[in-house]
Amino acid sequence: MYMTVILIISSILAVIGAWKNKKSDNKPGFLIGGIFTIGLIGVTLLAIYDEIVGMQ
Repeated sequence: MYMTVILIISSILAVIGAWKNKKSDNKPGFLIGGIFTIGLIGVTLLAIYDEIVGMQ
């Protein structure tokens, strides 16, 4: 449970960072941060799914 919360917080911070990179016209930072954000959100959604459905 605690790991899912940490992943959610990390995902929110990654989205904020990628958004700030886009606003400041930092294209390499936005590209790298965007790829990291997409991967992190995918892992977070998988963790949330596992918490809700789980192996019962």
